[in-house]
Amino acid sequence: MTDKKTNTKEKSPLNLAVLSNGKILALFAISCTIIVGLISALTADKIKIQQQKQLLQTLHAIIEPASYDNDIANDCIMMSSPALGSSEIQKTYIARKADQIVAVAMTAVAPDGYSGDIELIIGINYDNSISGLRVLKHQETPGLGDKIELRKSDWIKSFNNKKILSDDDSRWAVVKDNGMFDQFTGATITPRAVVKAVKNALSYFIENKQSLLSQINACDTETGTIEQVANNSRHQISKQEG
Repeated sequence: MTDKKTNTKEKSPLNLAVLSNGKILALFAISCTIIVGLISALTADKIKIQQQKQLLQTLHAIIEPASYDNDIANDCIMMSSPALGSSEIQKTYIARKADQIVAVAMTAVAPDGYSGDIELIIGINYDNSISGLRVLKHQETPGLGDKIELRKSDWIKSFNNKKILSDDDSRWAVVKDNGMFDQFTGATITPRAVVKAVKNALSYFIENKQSLLSQINACDTETGTIEQVANNSRHQISKQEG
């Protein structure tokens, strides 16, 4: 008697409807997962291509494209140092002409911007002069600190061809601090932070040039994973700095 009642209850219209709806929802969830996976797979290559185009545009803006003949976007090294303004691993792209290094594009951070970190990419010629500079990301005040962007002013171009002449080169400061770089009206903190970050990064490159440029290519998957290359870079840099 009990079994008969149980079976009747299990086969009631309400239970059958719940079971049916559950199956439909499960099939819907599986279908959505498959569709999302397919879309991701189909767009991944397009996204990567677009990212490469944007990277090349930035690199071409700070290193003259005619000056090198390698695939610069896929020729890079990893580095990590407080001199680069962050504990994060920074990437440096290598420009070569006939297999000879002619310039690099180094990422760095100005950690003391008015509104936080200012992410930079610095073009450095092999002779240690600045070939170009661009801001990758910042949160500086619109109308004031955002003049570090090329679309807002030409200030960022004032670094072109500049060199550090000595360890105590006081010219690497804003005019207000008796240096050679203009500050912005109503905003001195932002340009001061950028000048300091660029000088620190350039000094680091000059001091460690040989060990840095002897590292294996971190953008070439045949040489190992990014993590392996980064760890190797840290080890080499630690030995050199020690």
